[in-house]
Amino acid sequence: MASVLKTVYTSHTGMSKNITRKRRILPWIVAFLTLVLVIISKTAYSAGETDFRQGMTHYKNRQFDQALPCLEKAANAGNTDAQAMMGVLYFRGNGVKQNDSEAARWFEKAARAGNPDAQTFMGVMNLEGRGVPKNERQALVWFEKAARAGETNAQNYLATAYMKGQGTTPDTAKAIYWYTRAAKAGDANAQKILGALYLNGHDGVTKDTAKARQWLRKAADQGDTDAEQLLRQIP
Repeated sequence: MASVLKTVYTSHTGMSKNITRKRRILPWIVAFLTLVLVIISKTAYSAGETDFRQGMTHYKNRQFDQALPCLEKAANAGNTDAQAMMGVLYFRGNGVKQNDSEAARWFEKAARAGNPDAQTFMGVMNLEGRGVPKNERQALVWFEKAARAGETNAQNYLATAYMKGQGTTPDTAKAIYWYTRAAKAGDANAQKILGALYLNGHDGVTKDTAKARQWLRKAADQGDTDAEQLLRQIP
């Protein structure tokens, strides 16, 4: 299935001020806006398919009161994408009263059923302490489950955790491994981070202008303005 999240926590020591500013605004707003667009594009062949599709049509049209019963019916039938969307409804307060705890309950239900998108969200909820007690170690567990399933946003978060030592011992080699997996899968954010790391150097990362240019160009070609600015720093 397509990934849910498209933007992740990106700032690291030694990166540009532009990337640092991005870090402060992107993790939640863009992530949840992007979630809806990706889920709409999915083709569901599971329990509650009809109700899920109908609910997403209402959601896309901002008819939240009509989307809620459809998505809830599909979620209760076991449709994990609908369960993830129920989490979004409660997290954003769309058609329901905003409730982080209820959002986490739905995300966890889908995550435990193996939905990589929901696993990523549960990682973020644990990382931020939203609806559940803050627990960086548990966040790492969820991120790794989703990352191994190919969810590129989880791969980004997992790499960041290893880079910063969130819930684990810092390990630059593992961070580079997961950023590279996401970058090779076409994730612009991971491409930008790799480019910045190779451009500036980091503990365990040797400066490499050729690699920096390669990854930053890929991110810039996808419209990442930070990557474009970093490219201008390369002679």
